Amino acid sequence: MARVIDETKIERIKEATLHMVVQKGYGGASISEIASLAGVAEGYLYRHYKGKADLVHDLLYSNLNELINQLEQLLDNHHTVLEIFEQLTRTLFGIANVQPERIKFLYVLMHDYNFKIEESQRERILNLCTRVKVEGIKSGEIAADIDEEEIYLIGVAYPIQFINLHLKNFFNQSELGEGEIKKVLKIGKELIKK
Repeated sequence: MARVIDETKIERIKEATLHMVVQKGYGGASISEIASLAGVAEGYLYRHYKGKADLVHDLLYSNLNELINQLEQLLDNHHTVLEIFEQLTRTLFGIANVQPERIKFLYVLMHDYNFKIEESQRERILNLCTRVKVEGIKSGEIAADIDEEEIYLIGVAYPIQFINLHLKNFFNQSELGEGEIKKVLKIGKELIKK
């Protein structure tokens, strides 16, 4: 007989993992703490995930996949590069305003040397950045010497860094509204045209 998966427990595990990684980093978060915070036995967690790496990769995959899928749709629908950057930025700000832990999770993993992104996801991101580059150069929106790394930095890493500083009240400003979106887009637009 197949085991029934309790989706509420799985969701609690995911939320606990987000929280623990944000609080303690990838290396500091433990399966026992995640299970305890989620209110499940460690054995239950291991029935669904091989270990912490599998669990965190699954969470990262689902969070990044949302952004990657959106980028693919925007490219497939022939949006301009500036429209793509704007939509991605608005999506990241929207996530931060509703579920700030998700942005903090992405930020922590981007800066944690104990964690490595899966090769398949890295390749998918690189391929999408290449598509953005090709379309942007073709349309004249991107300078010819801009590379995929810069596209990723401008479109994903910089907005996440900006949001994180606001979530931490780094400059005593925590609001993430239209004015902040425009700041990020202005800098991004200036960088891609250089």
